[in-house]
Amino acid sequence: MTISLICLPYAGGSAQVYRRWTNQLHPGVRLVPAELAGRGSRMGEPFYADVAEAVRDLLPLVLETARGSDSYALFGHSMGSLLGYELLHTLREEGFPQPRAAFLSGRGAPHCEQEEARQTHMLPDDEFLEELKRLGGMPSELFHHRELLNMFMPILRADFKLVGEYEHGMRPPLPLRLTILSGKDDSSVKGPLVEWERYATGGCELMLFEGGHFFLHEREHEVVAMINKMLTEAPAPI
Repeated sequence: MTISLICLPYAGGSAQVYRRWTNQLHPGVRLVPAELAGRGSRMGEPFYADVAEAVRDLLPLVLETARGSDSYALFGHSMGSLLGYELLHTLREEGFPQPRAAFLSGRGAPHCEQEEARQTHMLPDDEFLEELKRLGGMPSELFHHRELLNMFMPILRADFKLVGEYEHGMRPPLPLRLTILSGKDDSSVKGPLVEWERYATGGCELMLFEGGHFFLHEREHEVVAMINKMLTEAPAPI
C-alpha cells in the first residue's frame, strides 16, 4: 500500500524544503511536496491574494494525489500548517475524503494565533529582516547578499501578508485526529498547544522536539521517523 504525503511549505519556502525527506521516508510513503505560486517552478506566477485563494489553488493537487494513492496524509509547517488546516475544512465542506493523517507543525491553535495576529509584512526592510533572523531557518549568508535578498523579499512579504491578514472563523470540528508538532523553544507559537484539541473530533496528539521554530530541519531525522511510524503503523480510518 502506498501513502502519499503532501507537504506544504512555510513562508518563503518552496517545494525544495522537503526534498531531503525523500530518502528517509518509509518505502511505502511517497513524498508530494506542494509548490506554491510565485516561487520555485512557479516563480512567474502572481502571489496569492489571501489564504482562500491559496487553498483553491492547492485543492486540485490534493484531490489528484488522493485519487492516485491508496491513502494520503497532509503535513504543513508554520504558514503551511495554516494552509493545511484550511484545506482540511474545504475537503470536509465539499465532501472529499479526509487524509489518513494530518500533521500541523509550528503554529498555535487558530483562535490563539488570531488574538495576536502579527503585521510583520508591514515592517520596514531592516526590521523585517531582523524578524526573519529571529525566527531562524534561513542561511546567515543570505543576509549578506543583496541580490538574493531582493529576490526573496517579495516572496517573504507576500507570505507574511497572507498569514498576517488571515481571519479565523469558528466551524464544526474536523472529523479526524490532528498531530501537532512544535519545537520546545519556539517562541513564535501563540497559546497552549493543547488548545488544538477543540478543532478535531478525535482531539490532537502533541509531539514536541528539541529546537526552535525550524526544529523540522534541526531534528529532521526524528521528525521523519515519527511520520514514518504514524503512517505505517496506524490503522487506516474507517
